[in-house]
Amino acid sequence: MIRRGKIIAVIGLILLIASTIPVSTAGSHANIVITDVKPTDLSPGDTRDVILTIKNDGSRDARHITLNFQSTSYVSVIGSSVVYIHSLNAWTSKDVTIKVHVAEGTPDGTYEVPITCSFDEYYYTATQGYVTAPMTPTQLGIVFNVRGEIIIDVADVTTDPTEVRPGDDYVTVTATLSNSGEGQAKEVKAVLECPEGFKPSKSATNIAYIGILNPGSQSVATFHIDVEDGIRDGYYSLPLRITYKDTNNNDYSITRDLRILVEPKPDFEVTSVKISPETIRSGDHVRLEITVKNTGSEDAKSVEIRAIRKATQPFDFDERSCYIGDLDVGEEGTGALTFDVENPADAREYLLKVRIRCTGDPDAGDYNVYTFDRTVPVTVSPGAAKHEMQARYAIFIGALIVLFGGIYYYLKGRK
Repeated sequence: MIRRGKIIAVIGLILLIASTIPVSTAGSHANIVITDVKPTDLSPGDTRDVILTIKNDGSRDARHITLNFQSTSYVSVIGSSVVYIHSLNAWTSKDVTIKVHVAEGTPDGTYEVPITCSFDEYYYTATQGYVTAPMTPTQLGIVFNVRGEIIIDVADVTTDPTEVRPGDDYVTVTATLSNSGEGQAKEVKAVLECPEGFKPSKSATNIAYIGILNPGSQSVATFHIDVEDGIRDGYYSLPLRITYKDTNNNDYSITRDLRILVEPKPDFEVTSVKISPETIRSGDHVRLEITVKNTGSEDAKSVEIRAIRKATQPFDFDERSCYIGDLDVGEEGTGALTFDVENPADAREYLLKVRIRCTGDPDAGDYNVYTFDRTVPVTVSPGAAKHEMQARYAIFIGALIVLFGGIYYYLKGRK
């Protein structure tokens, strides 16, 4: 009897301890949850169908499920804001579709749409049979990531000078970049790629760092380039490569074309040179005829040629410049310069620098003054000048005449 009493006491103690342990009710009731939302990434201005997966995550059935969506200032459910589901058995799911609108100009960010969920629990008991009991409304929510699209365009392009011509250096090209999208662009960099005929004026003068370009904002990118002398006139497209990041640090790269007009301009080349005398020596007086041709794309007015003498060159000019006149495109003209060769002068080839000066065609609206430097080879040969040689021959012949005359009269006197 004592042993039986001990057993009863132990069982009682176990029951007492068990009665103090809370019993878990997880999954023992109906429980409505949202397990999936597609899509969750939206953009400002979007109106999209969103599919929600509604699940009864409990062991009892649910009836008369009502989802009441509460709109926010940025994200709202349009059409009916209430979704009704007749029933969801335990552990089952159902997809429903709602229409979501994101307001224009919504900043990038994460936005939650609150949902009030009410439903009845439906179950069976042996004593009551089938029971429908209202449950306490619960608060749910769906979250959307709003990322605005970034749209970067070139709004305006200007140059300084406004009229770009062949041979211009350090031309300032200004491009206005605008972000007409809703998303913020970070680490914006613009690189002006220079095709043949153009080059950066200095290292990295074709690169502009913008930084942040907010939605609806503008920023100016400035570049400096040189235009090759001899390039033909007309419109040129210079690619502008723009790189940037979005707020999620995703990288993007786009290319826009900058159109630049290169205006026409006269240009010249020396087509022939005539030197008189043909062989030049120290002390000679020289006439130098230079023929130039307008190889540019615009008529030239008031063309003249001027010699640019270097101190190391043995030429003393008495006519340093000559006027040619107007030369249309493709037309040639000749001018003459005269100079004396110093005596003595080193016998070798000298590159004489000549400057061709003209004005643009006013009929084409060009009033600029242009200068072009060219070189003309002038060779000084060894030996004395022609007139010195002639004088030497004359003296030599005169001496011979005197000598032979003296001999003649001497011999005649002896007879």
